[in-house]
Amino acid sequence: MTRRAIVLTILAAVVVLGLVRLLLPIVQDALNTGDGAVIRAEVRLINQCPLADSSFAVRNTDTGRSIPFSNGRAQIEGESGTYLQIVLANRFDSVTFSGEKQRIKPQMTMTADCASGERMRGVMDGIGDKFGN
Repeated sequence: MTRRAIVLTILAAVVVLGLVRLLLPIVQDALNTGDGAVIRAEVRLINQCPLADSSFAVRNTDTGRSIPFSNGRAQIEGESGTYLQIVLANRFDSVTFSGEKQRIKPQMTMTADCASGERMRGVMDGIGDKFGN
């Protein structure tokens, strides 16, 4: 084998190993092959809605358990690979609001976004109906 072929083989091996290292977490995340460890997440709420932070909760999509936000923060547990989602607090049981899902991590920031016109109208109409406004 020539010196050039050896260098190219080593370079190709380094590139392949780098790609495997880069893509492995993405593939594991897509396949949800977490280790099953329980994670305690502290979720910080970014509230872009005309509602109090206490109107929202974070929900574990696997268990269905919801924890309301207090002072813009909530703590919830879930297994590695679990998704969390912003929802309306239980007292608004006749209104639906579902934020984007995010995989659980120890420190998270999630956004309650009511900016889209149709969604916002539905949420506000439902809350108004709940209180008889």
